Amino acid sequence: MFETSPPLASFEGLLVVEIEAWNWNLHVGLSSDLSPPDQRFQGGLSYIRSFEIQGLIRAPSSLRSKAIRIWTLPFGPELRFGPDDDVGQVYFGPARKHGELSATLHVPEGAISTMATCLGSVWKYLRIETFDPHEERASIATFSFSSDIDDNLVPRVGANDQEP
Repeated sequence: MFETSPPLASFEGLLVVEIEAWNWNLHVGLSSDLSPPDQRFQGGLSYIRSFEIQGLIRAPSSLRSKAIRIWTLPFGPELRFGPDDDVGQVYFGPARKHGELSATLHVPEGAISTMATCLGSVWKYLRIETFDPHEERASIATFSFSSDIDDNLVPRVGANDQEP
């Protein structure tokens, strides 16, 4: 049986994810009457662009080799962040598949085309730093994509050419 949360005592607030696959999703449809007018595109459309990233956790060791699905939530220039906000969430609780974790990342709309290009060509890893962990989730303070694992993280995750 899958535990609903990692051993938080050993969770260091840092996740290193090896990207295995990704998909760029696009949804266009008519907005529901329940959608607030300010969330409708051109007055009456629902327009959503997002990435779905599938990966394996390389660090911390307490979560190593667990699958994770990550969704991006694009935002525009009207969104303002404050000191009590986060740039996403990691969910440790039950997910869609047995043993799978999930996360959401807030990504500026202006970064969408660069993100598609780099996911398709050079990015292989995602580093997520969290804060305020609870049994079900942790807030994300920062995240970054890269082609390699930082040298200072190799002792935690193993060499780049090793299996997790």
